[in-house]
Amino acid sequence: MVMLSRRLMVLTFVVLGIQPLYGRDKTDIVYFVNGDRIHCEIKKLARGKLTVKSIGFGTINIEWNKIEYIESEHPYQFELQSGIRYLGVVAPGEESGKIEVQTLAGTHTLDQARIVSIEPVQESFFQRLDGSINLGYDFTIASSATSWSLNAETTYVGENYDAKAAFNSLYKTQEGAEPVNRQNLDITYSRHFRDRWFSIGIGQIQKNDNQALEVRGLFGGGIGRRLVQTNRTTFSVLGGAALSNEKFTDTDFIQNIEIVGGVLFDTFRFNSPEIQITASALFLPNVLDAGRVRIQADAKLRLELFKDLFWQLGFFESFDSDPPSALSNRNDFGITTSFGWSF
Repeated sequence: MVMLSRRLMVLTFVVLGIQPLYGRDKTDIVYFVNGDRIHCEIKKLARGKLTVKSIGFGTINIEWNKIEYIESEHPYQFELQSGIRYLGVVAPGEESGKIEVQTLAGTHTLDQARIVSIEPVQESFFQRLDGSINLGYDFTIASSATSWSLNAETTYVGENYDAKAAFNSLYKTQEGAEPVNRQNLDITYSRHFRDRWFSIGIGQIQKNDNQALEVRGLFGGGIGRRLVQTNRTTFSVLGGAALSNEKFTDTDFIQNIEIVGGVLFDTFRFNSPEIQITASALFLPNVLDAGRVRIQADAKLRLELFKDLFWQLGFFESFDSDPPSALSNRNDFGITTSFGWSF
């Protein structure tokens, strides 16, 4: 009878599209390994932290390895280190460290240590958004140089896909020199499959005065795989192809076909202060202009200051082995520091 009831709940919530998580009561229960428990609303599990909302404590983050098990009558999506995802209602397993998920296909017993993410089902659009914004300012007295940086990004997480938009801006002025303007807009869409495989679509718009690049638009896609996926670390590789159209200060628009190869890295430390390190690199050999290779790379170290406030150290690199413009620098790199807020 209990199993039938849970299947009916899954069918009602998931198939019929009812949204039970909006403003629902704090009826979930989290049991700690030390014997304590808390009545709350489970929001999500990400980066080894379970985010819950309770009446007495508000929104808090709990380290996943300090939790014995959880109970909830509401449907969630569970993702394992292997990349397999289950959508259903959760119940404590018969063994310690196990969680049973009742799906429409039946009951699945999951090893709690291998669960890397938990996402509520049928949330509103804005509840599925994560993001951050940060601003940096530097001034050098000796050279009268001023630098402003702005970084903003947001990610939407769906049931089997996610979409991300990121904007990066750097503006430098120096006495006796022309201002330098660097702008990047990146949009990616990823769809996830079994065994940690994913497909990806990439869109970019770029401007870089240091390389005499007035504008570059790029659209491409490919496939990739998360080679490492744990509660703290992910490492992915991808490959594909892209079309680009670019204009330099002293050239007309130039169309290119480029091969795309890339690596993505993300790791996280729980202990206070929390630290997150992300890095990515794209390698783009040109098919139409043999011998020309572009490299785009960036890395960020984010240090939590207080709750959602952070300090960030960033590095970027843009390399072009054979730029079409005689005014272009082959290499443009820099380091930025900024303060920001995550949501």
